Amino acid sequence: MKTATIAGLGIQGAAIAYALHILEYEVKAVEISDSNIETASKLLDDLDVPVSVVQDDITVNFPSDKPDILISALPFHLNYDLALRCIDNGVRYCDLGGNNTVSEKICNAAINAGTEFPVMPDLGLAPGIANIIAEIGYRKVGSADTLKIRVGGLPVHPKGTLKYGMTFNPQGLYNEYHEKCLMLRDGEVITVDPLTEIEKLHFDGVGELAAFNTSGGIANLLDTMSERGVKNCNYKTIRFPGHAELIRFMLVECGMSQETFSDAVLNACGYITDDQVLMAIEVSDTESGNSWTMQSRVLHDDNFTAMQKTTGFGTAAVAAILGQGVMDGKPVAKYADVPSDDFIRNMNVLIPELNIAVHQP
Repeated sequence: MKTATIAGLGIQGAAIAYALHILEYEVKAVEISDSNIETASKLLDDLDVPVSVVQDDITVNFPSDKPDILISALPFHLNYDLALRCIDNGVRYCDLGGNNTVSEKICNAAINAGTEFPVMPDLGLAPGIANIIAEIGYRKVGSADTLKIRVGGLPVHPKGTLKYGMTFNPQGLYNEYHEKCLMLRDGEVITVDPLTEIEKLHFDGVGELAAFNTSGGIANLLDTMSERGVKNCNYKTIRFPGHAELIRFMLVECGMSQETFSDAVLNACGYITDDQVLMAIEVSDTESGNSWTMQSRVLHDDNFTAMQKTTGFGTAAVAAILGQGVMDGKPVAKYADVPSDDFIRNMNVLIPELNIAVHQP
């Protein structure tokens, strides 16, 4: 049986542990916080998931028993030090990412070290499984000039002015809304402001929504598509109408700091568990007229939020493949390196409602 170590047993760490168990991995978790251990351990016990939990600072005390794969579910600012430990010890590594600077540092460190055991940052929802599904769509079309990814985590029953609810750390939300956004436009990599270029879209069962530029969601897919000659490639976050304008008022006009913004969103919205994750992906080729589209809605259940399922389960689906060694031999594993059939099989086991395989050009 393959082995996996999870750094961090918080909201996403618990979901990753459950999913890796389903995919027949022996799972160990290393966690610093007593409260996280207690909450996650109870959930996993209730689900009959055997996880060995150790309380320690894994960024300082790296485990002597090398796992087949180490997954970081820690805050992104801790990922670089942990990734270096994995590179030095010959352990495959992946994380939930989301911060361009940290992910770039990790990849550069792996390349400079020439490791044969890959690192794979930015492996959550978006960036992460949404990018891999977009890659699958590109392969189905065969060649494309335009690729669009739209993803959003939203409350099923929106309340309040922002019509939002927190399902992850507000620091990550601030980063998405505050940092510059990269995209391909007319064959050139450009940088644009977040919270801009708002477009309308419709989801059955949800209604009218809005998508706008945010940071971090495109990751290394941008480089891959640029090398292939794709002219336009971009990522936008989905929210209920009016949300982007209010956030722009808070961050741009009011100039809220990260701490003030986080407090404001938590006070206004709080954390929720009755959530949904929406995903719309479009790949098209103007010359041939071929296209591939996908629109999926994932809902929470009694044990996991939709964000846990799409982020934690999605991470586990790829980590399980990475741990098999099929991507060994290169310092950095990219979305294009993930075997489509293995990924679809794992995702259909863990999140069958995505129905990845049924969408055709």
